[in-house]
Amino acid sequence: MKIMKNLTFLQFYSITCTAIITGIFLMSMTAKDKHATFDEITVKRINIIGEDGSLRMILSNETRQHPGRINGKDLQKRERGAGTLYFNYDGDECGGLLYGNMNTDSVTTSVFSFTMDQYKQDQVIQLINSEYVENGKATVERWLSIGEYPVGSNLGHIIEKVAELEKVIDESERNKKIADYMQENGGRNRMFLGRNSNNNTGLFIKGPDGKTKMKIYVDSKGNPQIEVIDSNGKWTNIIEK
Repeated sequence: MKIMKNLTFLQFYSITCTAIITGIFLMSMTAKDKHATFDEITVKRINIIGEDGSLRMILSNETRQHPGRINGKDLQKRERGAGTLYFNYDGDECGGLLYGNMNTDSVTTSVFSFTMDQYKQDQVIQLINSEYVENGKATVERWLSIGEYPVGSNLGHIIEKVAELEKVIDESERNKKIADYMQENGGRNRMFLGRNSNNNTGLFIKGPDGKTKMKIYVDSKGNPQIEVIDSNGKWTNIIEK
């Protein structure tokens, strides 16, 4: 009789465990397709991922913001504003919307930036609102900037190369090598539309070398200006001709 009781208990125990494990398994199978509805959620960071688990978008405060990623590697930890970062299907950061501000007794800064990156590179389109006020004197910049990098260039490779050149002991040689490398591989601004730090508002068009070739703007005094540069580097104001 004692053996029969023990056997019954073991059967009950086995059936119960099997039922629990089966339930957990079924829940895990359906959990990925489960939908939840919230009226409100409070978080410090949200990661949106693809079906393979790789990042697609991050919504974060400034403390937990992602440093960026290229070629499957995270960049070094750095200060970045709160906002949203986007990642392409390769897992590389490809743009973002970031903002932040700082206040002290004498200085106030506020920056809001929306950027789009060239494939495997850094930002080439940027829309920005930047305000800097020191002791009541303001410097305000609001603009759209369009740039470019050499086709096929890779930000990860540039970072690695510059880190290698940073090891050159002689300072003047080191600076020259880095400048020469960036001249060949770095980005070029091609167009600036907006208000710059000189309080000139207009369109500034640049050549493949990144140098300004034409200016159509209203200066800080309210005067309209149209300037072009010739092959000798001489500027001519068309309005004054």
